[in-house]
Amino acid sequence: MLSENRKYHFIGEFILNRSHLLEEQCQPKDDKVNWLFIDAVEQQFSFVYKIEKPLEAKYGTPFKAELAFTMIEAVRNIVKLNYSYNILRGQEIIGDVRLIKYLE
Repeated sequence: MLSENRKYHFIGEFILNRSHLLEEQCQPKDDKVNWLFIDAVEQQFSFVYKIEKPLEAKYGTPFKAELAFTMIEAVRNIVKLNYSYNILRGQEIIGDVRLIKYLE
């Protein structure tokens, strides 16, 4: 995962669905792809995430994770706390995230 030694900007509550590219027994902690996109209507923003309790995270169930955005200044101007945004893995919508806390 690309989440080591990174500055995180938000805590979010995720509800993810398993990508059609993943095997049935795979859980969020097993997905090697943690570079996703948030669809903020006006624009998509790329981010990486780190699951707070990886062994407890399950598809279809809310879990918390820290998010680090590549274009944080633009993100700050567009996204809002306590609002749900679609999450994309490439072009596939795999769930949503509600940003619940700003970390900076």
